[in-house]
Amino acid sequence: MPNYGFLCESCNKEFERFLKIDEREIPLKEECPHCKTKGKIVKDFSSLSPALNSDSNITPNKATGGRWNELMSKMKSGLPKRYHANLDNATNKNGRRWHG
Repeated sequence: MPNYGFLCESCNKEFERFLKIDEREIPLKEECPHCKTKGKIVKDFSSLSPALNSDSNITPNKATGGRWNELMSKMKSGLPKRYHANLDNATNKNGRRWHG
């Protein structure tokens, strides 16, 4: 479930909730968990900043601690050479998936 951030305009306190997507509007109608004021809750978009500022240079090899290249080598050893280029394309950062 996604984590949503909210802000109380009355006391200026932030809080977060893990909610289903279809429940993300519910806290806007509830009272503030800090000051108990109702009707002053707004979405806090600053809570999205960690996701937006994530490591854009993450690669499969970096995410797996260097084991991705090892896995690709094992896969290549069992495949005909005509498929090797497609495996190499799947490891770059263009978002293209390997289609064989």
